[in-house]
Amino acid sequence: MRTSLSPKQIALALGVSESSLKRWADDGRLSTTRTVGGHRRIALQEAIRFARETELRVVRPDVLGLPDLGRAKNFREDPAQVMFDKLRSGAADDVRAMVLDAYLSGETVAAICDGPLTDALHRIGQIWAHDSAGIFVEHRATDICIQTLNLLRMLIVGAGGGSDQDAIKADHRPVALGGAPAGDPYVLPSLMCACVMAEQGYHEVNLGANTPEASLRGAAEHYRPRLVWMSLSQAEPTWPSREELVALSEHLGAQGAELAVGGRGLNKLRPVAAPHLHLCDSMGELAAYAHGLIARKAS
Repeated sequence: MRTSLSPKQIALALGVSESSLKRWADDGRLSTTRTVGGHRRIALQEAIRFARETELRVVRPDVLGLPDLGRAKNFREDPAQVMFDKLRSGAADDVRAMVLDAYLSGETVAAICDGPLTDALHRIGQIWAHDSAGIFVEHRATDICIQTLNLLRMLIVGAGGGSDQDAIKADHRPVALGGAPAGDPYVLPSLMCACVMAEQGYHEVNLGANTPEASLRGAAEHYRPRLVWMSLSQAEPTWPSREELVALSEHLGAQGAELAVGGRGLNKLRPVAAPHLHLCDSMGELAAYAHGLIARKAS
């Protein structure tokens, strides 16, 4: 995948004239940089942002180093069913095409995760009950989704993000970090959260599955995030209890962070409330809450 492109390449990918693209850059609608020789370059994620904002179709995804999106046009009528079929059969290229096509067409990351991906993965997770190949199918589907979401994440933040302090200071975005608690082996929900945070304008740090409380607290001390997410996919979480969740939110709140918690395991902890604790029942709700935190700070 290319990380930066020329105006000519972007124009070719979007099916517009190079002069139009340069005019949009001159008007400040499209951010560019200059090479040592004075030539304009455009970051891939900036080109993606511009295409979504202007509703321009990517007619030549190959120019951007992206997979063929044309096949996704045949999958739009019933995306949840098609996503299930493609994940079950291991058709990784089709899954990537569907997700990227939806995103480039203006769909939010949260809507993609809450909709066809979650619907399909839920059904994939039930195959083992009546098919001996179910576990194999589920693991393969999970890997396809991990690859696809990491590709989507790259399109949002680019290749120069990083999780070190210098990278965070350089881009001036608020930090969001999170993961799944110790004993929770599920990777995808936290990765989805990271993608949602990236789209909402955060510098996201994904600690992944099986993150002990001490590690989460240590990461919060290190990064000083504005928001911490916790994905509870286990129906019987070993931690946190209601009291531990409240204590964690109070600890984070004292550092200026808010705690957002969601997932199937959350139902075992309801009702629970605390000043710096927000319960999310969907990625869409998480996105709205994260966006609100940034808007509140800006005002």
